[in-house]
Amino acid sequence: MVSSGLFSHGNSITQLISSYGKAGDLESAHKLFDKIPLRRVDSWNAMIIAYSRIECPVEVVNAYNQMVLEGVKPDSSTFTVALKACTILLDLEKGEEIWEKMDKARVVFEKMQRRDIVCWTTMITGFVQSGKGREAVDLYRWMQREGMVGDGVVILGLMQASANIADTKLGLSVHGYMIRRAFSMDVNMLSSLVDMYAKNGELERATRVFQKMPCRNTVSWSALISGFAQNGLAANALQLLKEMQVSGFTPDVASLVSALLACSHAGSLKLGRSIHGYVARKVIMDQTDIIWWMSRRMLLLPVSPTPGTFRATLNIRSRLHLCPKISPAGAPTLPDVRAPLSDHYLLN
Repeated sequence: MVSSGLFSHGNSITQLISSYGKAGDLESAHKLFDKIPLRRVDSWNAMIIAYSRIECPVEVVNAYNQMVLEGVKPDSSTFTVALKACTILLDLEKGEEIWEKMDKARVVFEKMQRRDIVCWTTMITGFVQSGKGREAVDLYRWMQREGMVGDGVVILGLMQASANIADTKLGLSVHGYMIRRAFSMDVNMLSSLVDMYAKNGELERATRVFQKMPCRNTVSWSALISGFAQNGLAANALQLLKEMQVSGFTPDVASLVSALLACSHAGSLKLGRSIHGYVARKVIMDQTDIIWWMSRRMLLLPVSPTPGTFRATLNIRSRLHLCPKISPAGAPTLPDVRAPLSDHYLLN
């Protein structure tokens, strides 16, 4: 391609970069990218998405910055991927910068004479990822008026928007739409439904969807555990964590932090110490991460955190300590917590 002069055909090179990115061959993708004499937004996006595929958020943000420095204007696809990277890195300043540019992206979008499903999907997903749930919903309604039918990616985005803006009515509407359109209810779609209902405080509906799932994944378990914990149902959260382990799933960060929050609700410091000890021994996350996750969970509470909640968090923090890295292993089975909670240890 180099010798034949195909570098003058930007689309061909961009497609090849995308192919290398999908295959995980970043070295070849980067070599091609570096040889492009005039890089356009589509070639930058191909490279940025390639970094995102192999979970390199630092490289995503670096590429975004370089793209802007070279005078190339990012589009909604760029914003979506870059925002996700900022979320992973907790780069709030950069995230806010990109968030503001989504408004500019919409202005460009509105001026487009032709909008295909890819354009609609990218814009809706971009607004959801940037925390603009209302704007995403408005855009979806506009899309419907234009006679376009949303695909699974759009529906997943709307469920996330419903959870983020606590719009139960929207969530019910999306679920009904999925049923009427006979959407494929795979494990990812059902897990998103559980998460949406749980975050909206609709725990009965979340539980019904969860119980009817033919197979579950860590996301579905974690979503319901978080829902119980954030709504003050400590015993339910801890019991579900036990069932998760018995079913052969290893608790992830979100489910363990939700369990810590449940312990703070139940006033069980020893249970909290036990969970924290497991987290520390397995080096699942460091001290700062634990406090950050706990803070996020408390900010999502339906009621203001009590002084006891903060005291429990501070007690956990005061006992944090460094430990050597230990190879991950399945957590021990939890005791039955359907009975009134006592200060026995949850994890060993």
